[in-house]
Amino acid sequence: MRGLEIHFGIRKGPLDERRARARRLVLLLTLVLAAGPGGAPVRAEPPVQEPAVQDGSAASIPVESIEVEARPFEEPEDVTAFATIVEIKKQPEEFKTVAEVLAETVGIQVRRFGGLGDFTTVSIRGSSPGQVRFFFDGVPLTRARSDTVNLSDLPLDPLARIEIYRGVSPLSVGATALGGIINLITKDPGDQPGVSVLAGGGSFGTRKATLLGSGRNGDLGVLASFSYLGSNGDFPFDDDNGTPENPFDDQGVDRRNNEFNSGDALLKGIYDLSPDARLVALNELFVNRQGVPGIGAFQSLDASVANLQNLSYLRLEAARLSELELDLDSTLYLLYEEEQFEDLLGEIGTGNQKSRNRTFSPGFFAHVLRPLGAHLLEGRIDLGGEIFVPRDLLADDPVGSNQTRFDFAAGAGDTLELWDDRLVLEGQLRYELAVDDFGGLIGPDGQPTDESGGATTQLFTPHVGARVETIDDLWVKSNVGRYGRIPSFFELFGNRGSVVGNPELVPEEGWNVDAGFDYVPDRLGPLSRLHAEAVFFWRDVDDLIVLVQNSQRVSIPQNVGSAQVLGTELTIRFRAWDRFVQIANYTYQDATDTSDVPSRSGKQLPGRPTHEAYARTEFHWQGWMPFYELSFSSGNFLDQANLQEVSSSTVQTLGLQYTLPKWPVTLTFEARNFTGVQVEDFGGFPLPGLTLFGTVAYRWPPPEPQEETG
Repeated sequence: MRGLEIHFGIRKGPLDERRARARRLVLLLTLVLAAGPGGAPVRAEPPVQEPAVQDGSAASIPVESIEVEARPFEEPEDVTAFATIVEIKKQPEEFKTVAEVLAETVGIQVRRFGGLGDFTTVSIRGSSPGQVRFFFDGVPLTRARSDTVNLSDLPLDPLARIEIYRGVSPLSVGATALGGIINLITKDPGDQPGVSVLAGGGSFGTRKATLLGSGRNGDLGVLASFSYLGSNGDFPFDDDNGTPENPFDDQGVDRRNNEFNSGDALLKGIYDLSPDARLVALNELFVNRQGVPGIGAFQSLDASVANLQNLSYLRLEAARLSELELDLDSTLYLLYEEEQFEDLLGEIGTGNQKSRNRTFSPGFFAHVLRPLGAHLLEGRIDLGGEIFVPRDLLADDPVGSNQTRFDFAAGAGDTLELWDDRLVLEGQLRYELAVDDFGGLIGPDGQPTDESGGATTQLFTPHVGARVETIDDLWVKSNVGRYGRIPSFFELFGNRGSVVGNPELVPEEGWNVDAGFDYVPDRLGPLSRLHAEAVFFWRDVDDLIVLVQNSQRVSIPQNVGSAQVLGTELTIRFRAWDRFVQIANYTYQDATDTSDVPSRSGKQLPGRPTHEAYARTEFHWQGWMPFYELSFSSGNFLDQANLQEVSSSTVQTLGLQYTLPKWPVTLTFEARNFTGVQVEDFGGFPLPGLTLFGTVAYRWPPPEPQEETG
C-alpha cells in the first residue's frame, strides 16, 4: 500500500533457519486479548522481512520498489510482541508528519494542541503520554525532565521506518514502558549514489523542502538529509469567546501568533569493518522557532519558544562475533537539548517569563544475542545520565538548581522454539535503577530552597510470552508483563510556578496482558497480501501520579491514582485485483479512572476516545493513484470529571498522485478535512478545517518498476 506500508516478520530457531523461514512467511494478526497498552495490529520484524501489503500500480509504470533489504545487524525482536512496523516510503510526499503516521495506526491516540507544528502528544491504548517511551535508532529520547515527547520535534523525512510496540517492551530497547515503545529508525546509505528532492506547499502559508543524498565508496557509505518545514498557521476557526454555553458571542477569527519554522539536518556514515561487522556514526540537528498562540478564546500575541536538539552516536554492530557466535550492538551517545521560552507580556501561564533550559544526556548500551540449540539467549546493559540546567533569565539571581539523574538497567531474555518452530516461548527480566539529585527543592513560593534533595528508584519488570502456529498461516500469541514509569524531574522536583515537588513518589506500575491470533493466506480469490486481525486487551495500573491541590495556588504530585483499560482492536488490509489497496482499523477502549478521588472515580480518562477508526483506499492505474482517507473519533472527554465531552468527528481526505511515465518525478495533491469539520483534541486549541497541500518529488536513480505479485 502506498503511503502506509506495514511489514511483518517472525523470529525463528537458529539464526540461519530463522532468516530462511522468515523469507517464506508473511504474518497476519487477527485477535489479541490484552491487559494493558500492549498489543498491536502488526507483528515486529526480524532481521529479514517481507512486505505484508505492497503498493500497487500497473507493471509498466515506474514506481518505487517496495522490496525491503535484510537488516543483518538489527537485534531480533520479541517474537510474541504485538508491534507495528511502518515503512516510510511515500508519506513525506503526502505532507505527512510523524504525528499523522502514528495517528493512522490502530491502538494509538494522538492529541494536538493546535495545527501543524504545535505541541503534540501520543497515547497507546489508554496510557498517558509520559507512559510512552521514544527512541531514535535505539537511543532514548524520553527525558527525566518531563517524560513527554513532542511529536512535532521528530523528523519524518530521514526515517526508514517507525517501530511501535504495545504492551511488551523488547530488550532491543533500553527501558520498559507502561504504555509502549516507539522507535524511529533512520535510513542507511544506498549501495549506489542517489539523490531525492521534494518541494511543496499548501494552505495558511505552509511550505516544505527536503534534500537527501547518499552513496558508497568501498567500505564507506554516507547519507546526508536536510529538511525544512514551516507555516504561518493562520487558519480560521470559530471562537466561542470562552463561553461555550452562549452561542450569541461566537465569531469566526484567524489563529494568531502561530507561525513556526523548523529545520532538520542529519549526517550518517557506515564503515564496514568486515562482512559481519560495521561502525555507524550519526549526528542529527533539529532547530525550531515558533509562536505560542495559547487557547483559541484568549490568543497570545507575543509569546514564543525556540528549541534546539542535537543527537550524536557511535555504534559497533557485529554478527557471529567470536566462537560464541554472538550478535553485538554497542552504542555510545550524547543528546543535547536547549529550550528558550519568552512571554514578557504574561500572556501564557503565571506572570512574565523568560527562561532557558538545557539538558545534557550521555549514555552507553550494549545488547548481545547468542543462539544455543533451540534457545536464543539475549542480554542487555544500559548506563546513562541526565543533567537538567534550568535558568530564569528575569530573576535577580538567574542561577537555578540543576537536576541530575543516573540510570542503570540490565536485562536478560530467552526465546525457546519447539515443534519445528511452531511453538515459541519467550521470557525476560529487567532491572532498572534511577538515582536523582536536586540542587535545591522548589518551595511553595516557587523559589529554590537551600535544602538539596534526591530520590532513588528501582524497578523489576518481568515478561513472558508465547506464540503457536495452530494451522498453516494461523498464529496465536499471548503476553503477560509488569511494567513501570519512574517519576519525572517535574514531579520529584517541582517547578517555579504552581507545583511543589515530592521526592517521596514511587513509580507508576501496572500489569499488561494480551493474547490473540492472526491469519495470513497467500491469496484468497482476487485478494492478495490479506491481513485480518482482531484484538482484545486489558491493563491495570496502580500508583498513578496525580497533582493534588493543597492550597488555592499550589499543587503537589501524589501517588493516589489508578486506572483500568479494556478494549478491542480490529484491522484488515489487502490488495484486490492488483489495483485496489485497502486498509482499515478500529479501536474500542474503556479507559476508566479507578482512583479514590470522588470527582474522578469511575470516570473516563480524558483524551482517550471510546471509538476510533481509520480507513484508506487507493486505486493504481498507469501511474495514477487516487486515494481517500477517513478518520473517525467519538466518546472523548477533555477533563477528568467528564464535564466537557468532545463531539464525534469524521475527518476526510481526498488525494491524487501521479508518477510521470518517463521521468522520476511524482506529483501529489491532497485536500484534508475537505468537509471543513472543526475539531479540538485538547480544550481551547482548535485544529484547521479544509487544508490543501501539494508536492513535487524527484528521485535519481529512478525507482525500478514494481513487480506485480499474486
